[in-house]
Amino acid sequence: MADLELAYWKKNSSVGFIFSLGVLVGFLVGSIIVYQILFGDVMNSLPQYATLKAMGYTNTYVISVVIQQSAILAFIGFVPGIILSTGLYALLAGVTKLTIFMTSTRAIQVLALTFIMCVGSGALATRKLVELDPADVF
Repeated sequence: MADLELAYWKKNSSVGFIFSLGVLVGFLVGSIIVYQILFGDVMNSLPQYATLKAMGYTNTYVISVVIQQSAILAFIGFVPGIILSTGLYALLAGVTKLTIFMTSTRAIQVLALTFIMCVGSGALATRKLVELDPADVF
């Protein structure tokens, strides 16, 4: 009976749709923000990346530096995000009397989506590095 009730709220009511839409919008907005941060960092550090390429480092290595930055950004941003989300879930549950809470499965899904979002944005931000010619920078 509980599973039928959950399926109803997820599929037939606007509550499930609103939460799903919120996840999608949050993912898209987060991707854009992370992309802007990483692209700005890449552009500010262009001479340093050009120096690495002039020293003989491959495109793969230079791109991996940016991907590592995006992975670090994902994990560092996850910690305060999960703390804030847990608090907001508790507040929302108290106000609406709905039984919603942050489960470990949901937290792992959020971490995975955050990691995918940041690494994907980092991969897009590295497009300028592939075309980078050290002679053009200096």
